[in-house]
Amino acid sequence: MYRIFSLAIAAVPLCAAAQVNQKGTFHLGLGVSAGGHATQYVQNITIDIFGVPITSRTEENDGAATVLFPIDIQYGIAKPVSLGLFVEPGSYLDSSNTRSNGLVLFGFQPRAYIINHDRFTWMGSLQIGSAGLRIKDTENGQNTEALYRGPFFGLSSGVGFYFGEHIGLQLHARYMSTTFDLKEYEQNGASIDISAIEAELNTTGFALQASLALRF
Repeated sequence: MYRIFSLAIAAVPLCAAAQVNQKGTFHLGLGVSAGGHATQYVQNITIDIFGVPITSRTEENDGAATVLFPIDIQYGIAKPVSLGLFVEPGSYLDSSNTRSNGLVLFGFQPRAYIINHDRFTWMGSLQIGSAGLRIKDTENGQNTEALYRGPFFGLSSGVGFYFGEHIGLQLHARYMSTTFDLKEYEQNGASIDISAIEAELNTTGFALQASLALRF
């Protein structure tokens, strides 16, 4: 009886050590994400009339969809925590769905492993970084291109299912928020002075993500 009890006690640390994340674990995620977002576009144009600045303001509320291809790397600094970086190229589709565009998110991503078993994990992640959006449009024979940049903030809750030591599937539900400022504007290939224009595009929404998960 004593021998059986001793063997059982000795096996406990070995079982406990077999977890999805541990100190020194390297994670790589390759995925696809699709989301819907509420958008608010605010534009202020200031013109000088006889030395008096006059500002006109327009505001438009709309919706948009995003399709992103997240790539993230994580490194376990302790069993319940990993730190990493992310980059997410993709597309931003507004309600007109007629504009050519490109969207990219990138930044820093800490992750907590709330449940951390050998083949299953429940995770919570924070994303802090930057975003860039380029929109091309053609209207009335004019080709325009606008470049927006600004901060990005995200939160996610997800689960991971692992089929062996190195490969698994992760599913995430995400909250995403961006604040874009107009940085550059071109018309028919020529740069336009936007010093009198203040334009801001704010987006808030939710997305679902599926990723191939690799760990080493």
